[in-house]
This record gives sequence, structure tokens and C-alpha cells, in this order.
Amino acid sequence: MRKTIILLISLIFPVMVFATHERAGEITFRHISGLTYEFTVTTYTYTPSPADRDSLEVKWGDGTLQNVARVEKINFPNDISRNKYIINHTFPASGYYTVSMEDPNRNYGVINIPNSVNIPFYIETSLLINPFIAANNSPILLNPPIDNGCVGVPFYHNPGAYDPDGDSLSYEIVECKGLSGDVIPGYSIPSYTISLSIDPYTGDFYWDSPIIQGEYNIAILINEYREGVKIGSLIRDMQISIGSCNNQPPQIETIADTCIVAGTNLSFLVKATDPNMNYVTLTATGGAFSTTNPAYFSQPVSGLGTVQSTFIWNTSCENVRKYPYQATFKAKDNGIPISLVSMRTVRITIVAPAPEMLSVNPTGSNMRVEWGKSPCANAIGYKIFRHEGVSGWVHGYCETGVPSYTGFHLVGSTTSINDTTFIDNNNELGMLYGTQYCYVVIATFPDFAESYASNEMCAALKKDVPIITNVSITTTDLVSGQLYLAWSKPTAFDTIQFPGPYEYRLMRTDANQNNYVQVYSTSNLNDTIISDLNTNTKSKAWRYKIDFFNNTLGDTSLIGTSNPASSIFAIANPSDNRVTLTWNENVPWINDRYDIFRFNTLTSIWDSIGNSTLQTYTDFGLSNGVEYCYYVRSVGRYTITGITDPLINLSQQVCATPVDNIPPCNPILSGNTDCSVNYFTWHFLNDSCFNDVVKYKVFYSPSQTDGFTLIDSITNPLVTSISYTGINSIAGCFMVQAIDSNNNISQSNYVCIDIDSCSLYDLPNVFTPNGDGFNDTFHPFPYDYVEHININIFNRWGNLVFTSINPDINWDGKDKNSKQDCVDGVYFYICDVFEYRLGGIKVRTIYGSVSLYR
Repeated sequence: MRKTIILLISLIFPVMVFATHERAGEITFRHISGLTYEFTVTTYTYTPSPADRDSLEVKWGDGTLQNVARVEKINFPNDISRNKYIINHTFPASGYYTVSMEDPNRNYGVINIPNSVNIPFYIETSLLINPFIAANNSPILLNPPIDNGCVGVPFYHNPGAYDPDGDSLSYEIVECKGLSGDVIPGYSIPSYTISLSIDPYTGDFYWDSPIIQGEYNIAILINEYREGVKIGSLIRDMQISIGSCNNQPPQIETIADTCIVAGTNLSFLVKATDPNMNYVTLTATGGAFSTTNPAYFSQPVSGLGTVQSTFIWNTSCENVRKYPYQATFKAKDNGIPISLVSMRTVRITIVAPAPEMLSVNPTGSNMRVEWGKSPCANAIGYKIFRHEGVSGWVHGYCETGVPSYTGFHLVGSTTSINDTTFIDNNNELGMLYGTQYCYVVIATFPDFAESYASNEMCAALKKDVPIITNVSITTTDLVSGQLYLAWSKPTAFDTIQFPGPYEYRLMRTDANQNNYVQVYSTSNLNDTIISDLNTNTKSKAWRYKIDFFNNTLGDTSLIGTSNPASSIFAIANPSDNRVTLTWNENVPWINDRYDIFRFNTLTSIWDSIGNSTLQTYTDFGLSNGVEYCYYVRSVGRYTITGITDPLINLSQQVCATPVDNIPPCNPILSGNTDCSVNYFTWHFLNDSCFNDVVKYKVFYSPSQTDGFTLIDSITNPLVTSISYTGINSIAGCFMVQAIDSNNNISQSNYVCIDIDSCSLYDLPNVFTPNGDGFNDTFHPFPYDYVEHININIFNRWGNLVFTSINPDINWDGKDKNSKQDCVDGVYFYICDVFEYRLGGIKVRTIYGSVSLYR
């Protein structure tokens, strides 16, 4: 008996004695070469536990696993041991891999993990291997995952994550995981508190304030991003021990995030004060101290009550990177029995100085942009941005690159720090005359960091050709239409090379073609306005250009050609109580806005009804069946001086008659059944949907594959419900159409009903064929929706005694062959029931037994 009791105890409590073990840990890695990475599994364990692992099993996420030997074990105070397991692993191919480690047991007594001593400890790290993304190293966690706090006192922690590649990190609290990487059943993120949160950018964890003593485990997910692409993550499982003490943590004075130009010095004072006048030790960790040319902070520095030290960073171009560095400062007191901590994280961005813009000069129809070489030798190239007209933008203190809100757009780039010239040919289309082009340049770096933008510098092409200012329709007609043409004469051409006399030749083409024909010429340099008469301005848009010629002693030569410009062509699209105007034009100037005019038939005046900065406008609230006429007026400008401003041009007049071609809103159909009748109702999302509905049509399909058949038409639009009994079954799909006065049709969702919720075909387990008129036959309970059955009834020796396809069965207890009464006893049946269901006629097989008594 005694041996039995001992055996039972050992079976029930084995982990209490031998396996109370894992407290915290994480998996990190660094790239070796190709597909090979070095992985480090770091765990923190309960020192007295006999479950001391000299190796751990790691799953690589590629279908393989491996035992990894321990290379280091260090015992710390408070029964904490740190273990490191290091190994290289080569993956079979590119891909996204999740590397994990699972150990059988956590330490005993974790408050927010029920029965923690029997719960596996699980950590994982993921990495993306992609030939198009430079090899990645995981973040390095500089602060250990074991920390202490006090009841009723704010708790602070920061993992001190530093990414050696300069990738962007984000942080979040997630649930701890256990067996097979699943969330631990019953696990809870500590909620008996005022607030528990983590800063997603800095990783500062704040718990205000624990109210129950004990050990807690939380998990911090650290995601790693490169150029917006997630390239890895790791989960740190950490343990927090909360005790009782009469103490307050030291406080670190606020330190603001900052930016600094590479090559300049950053210095600020870090000061911590303890409200209890305890002895305070100030230290710092973070990427700022782990990079090439690191920051300096004299540490540890200790003192009574107040302690301070100066952060100093003599930055250089080596420190330039896209994402900020972090410096996390930690103040720890010597409180008894628990030392309390506070933390403060500052983010420091090292920005590359801007290249200096040297010149922007026109060269023919292109622009030549030149700038000074970046002061940072680790830059890998430049990006060139252009703005039409002076922007006036100057980057903010921490603003790198060229944000889109500035109106600049990227027009070119170089891949060498020594390449400091760019020819802008506007994608081989040439630059536009009359436009001032303004440029800024930034330097780029291997991790996609960008420098400050250079100074802005502008230039325009020489005005050595005419510049068209107006292509405006004055009369709309198929045959006798008229356009007003105007241009600004050239003022900067070479009169020595081209002494004159001069000639303008006005060329025209259909805007959709490119076969120009001459429509006008003049040798008067000041003659810059004409009317193009007898032109189809109603159904066509026209594009013009001006060829500028020099005629000297009978020798005619082309000096240059203006940029082409077209008339505005508007299209009116009628709809229900509205007309939508759209228009197009192709002009070398900037149109800032468009004014829309509508003809007033009562006053015979064109009324201004609105404006748009886009090439579309919708005129609402119109009457169907009434014609409305419109034209569009553009208001534009060139960005150089000396040209008329603003530039006003008109489209042709265009008319349309609104018509109701918009169906009503889609009805929203719902339905249910009482197994004898189906009930359906429908509604609309808002009351305005009822305005034009005149009737509904209801459709039915016996299955999900058959076509729909009209089963009802409802001419009262206020009736929004129907009941339907079906033909052979309630099963089927239903749909409603809403129809308006112009026969526009909208359609509801489908609602399908099956017989599963109804009383299905079922058989009793006893009958008494004794001729008393009561229960004399074996027949089913009341049923519906059965097409036929196929039942076979057997005696206990397996002999078939009855068969039928009649759903009512009505077996009278006689043998099908002998016609004699079957003996009393139990009979067995197999019955295939052919039911009218949503998918058509489906077979359901039921098995059972029936007892026959007389």
C-alpha cells in the first residue's frame, strides 16, 4: 500500500520536483553567408531546478529540427541563470521561416499562467530570406528579460533592442505561447491594473501599477521592417517579479527626441532623482552606443538622491541611417527589499547634410542641373526632383528627402556619388516654353536613408519661339464654328543668326490626330491674334502649333516651333436628375481651376454654377426630360513673367437631357421559415430609396443551381413582405427585384432556406400489428419534403422480410415472401430517404431497429 501511494504521488507531482525551470528568453540570429545564419537561443532559468538543459531542440521552420548544445551558463543572484545555445543553420532556399524552441516546463507559480509548472515554454523568431533584399540580422536585445517591481508602484522596462542593419522596429504586447506555439489556455495579460502598455516605436513598457505580488510573464513581439516590408520578427518572453516594498522609483527628467546633421556634435544632460533619497545608479543602452563611431555616456554613475551624466555624440557621416537610433537611460535605486527602476528613451536621427545646388541652365529644349558632391563619402547617389514654378519650400529640421506634399516629383537619379550632373529632357518630350522649372537634389544611402534637400534653383527655356496663350471657342457649330487664337511673341532668339524678316505659320490638326495643316500665316511679328473661322467646334477638339521662320534673301529656315495647345472639349453625360460634365485639353500652361456655366432659358444668360480643380463636374437637382446646356471656362497661367495672366479659354457649348437611368437601391432581403411556410421581408438602407420604386418582383429557385422563376409581382411599393409555401419543399433560394418608373431594376441579395431546421423524416421504434386498429402498421412520424424512400427491413438472422419505396411504409408485420405474420422481436432497417433539399433531391440514410409486438 505504501509503495502504491508513493507511486501515485510521483505520477501526480513530477514536474514540481524536477521541471520547474524556464523563466524567460528569446532567439536571435546573424547572417553568415548565403543561406547560412548563426542562431543564438538565450534562456533564463530557475537556478535550483534539476531540469538543467545542456541542449535544446530547435525547429528551423524548413521541416527540420536539431539539438543545439549550450555554450554558456552564468548564475546570477535571485536564482536566475542565463543560458546560451549557439549553432549555424543553412536553409534550403529563399522563403519566410519561423524558427522556434519549445521546452517542457516553465517555472512554478506564475500568476497569469494557470498551472505554469506544467505549461511548456515557447519562443520563436521569423526571418525573410529574399535575394532581392539584402541579408538581414535580427535585433539585438541589450536589456535582460528578468526585472523586478513593487506593488502599487509604476513598473518600467525596455528590451533595449538595437538593429545592426538600421531597420525599423515596432513593438507590441502579445500573449505568451505554450504547447506547439499555441496561446496558453487561460493566459491573461495582467489586467488587474490601471494601465499596461508598450510604446510601439521605442519599446518602453509601462505598467501602472501592479496590485498583486508574484511572478508574471508577458511576451513582447518585435517586428522588423525594411522599406515598409516586414522582414522578420521575434518574440521575447519575459518575467516580472512583483514584491512588496515601501519605495518609489527614481525619476529621469524628460529628454526630447531630436535630429542632428552628421558631422556636428550632440550633447545633453541626463539627470535622475530619487524621491526617497536612495542611492541611484544611472546607466544607458541602445543602438547609439553600439554603432560605428558610437555615442559616449560616462557610466555607471551613482550618487545619493540625485545623479547625472552627459550624453555626447560627435557624429559623422558613418552614423547616417534612415531610422532613428535609440538611447535608453535607466535609473535604478538600492531600495530594500526591491530595487526599483525608471527608464527614459530618446530617439536620435542622424541626417546627412544637403548637397548644394550649383546651377540650372537651359540647353536647347532640355535643362541641365548641376550640384556639389555630397559631403558624405558613404552616399551612393542622388535623386533629382522638379517643381513647375517656384515652390518656396524649405525642409523642416527633421525632414529628410522630398515629401510629396511639396509638389515636387522625382525626375531622375544617379548611382554614383561622383555623378553630379543631370539632363532633364522631360522623358524625351522636351521641356515646355513658358514654364519655370525648379529643382532640388538629395543624396541617398545604402539603407535608403536620404539627406536634407538642397536649396531650390530655377530656370526656364529661352523665349525664342512663340508661346500660345489662347485656344478658346467663341462659336459652337458643326460648320461655322469659331476659335480665338493668341500667342506671346518670341523675345530671346538670336537676331544675328536670324536677322529676319520673320513669319508665323499657324498649324492645326484634329486633337486626336497629328496631321497638321497650315491655316494662317503672317510676317508681322506683332500680329499675335487671329480667329479661326468656319470650323467644326461642336463635335471636335482642335490642336494648334506655331512654326516660327526666318526669311532672309529668299532663304527660309525654321527658327523654332511653339509647344502645341488644344481647345477644351467637354462631354455631357446625363443621368437621373443630373448631368456630369467631363472635359479634356492638352495645353503647355497650368490650369488652376475651371468655371462651369449653364444657360438660363428664362433670362437667356449663361449663369456661373460652380467651379472645379478637376476635369469633371456634376450638376445635381435637375428635372428629367429637360435639356440643359453648358460650357467650361479654364483659368490658367504660365510660370514665367512677361506673359498674360490669367489665361482664359472656353470650351464648346454642350447640351444634355437628364434621364432616369439609375436603378433603385438594392433591396436587403431576409427570410425565415416555420417549416411549412417561408416568410420574407426586405428593406432599403435609407428612406430615399423608396422615392421611385413602383413595384417588386419576387423570384424563386428550388436549388442553388437551378434558374430563378418569377413567383409574385407586387405593385404596391409599400408592401415589403411575402410568404411562400413552396411546391414540393420549403427548400429554395429567393431574390427580390425593385423596379422604378423608368423600368430600372435593382436586385437584392439571395436568401436560401433548407429543411435542416425542420422535423426530418423519422421512424418509431415499436409497433403492434394485432388488429386492434391502433398502431397496427409500421409507418413514419409526420413528415414533409420526401420524394420517395428505399427501405429494407431484416430479422435478427439478416433475412430481408420487407421492402418498400413508399414514404408511408405501412408494414403490417408480415413477411414479404410467405405473407405470414413475422414473429415478435426486434427487426433492423436501412432506409434511404430522398428529400427535396436546397441542392435538389438528396439522399439521407437512416439506420435503426423496431420492436414488433402483438
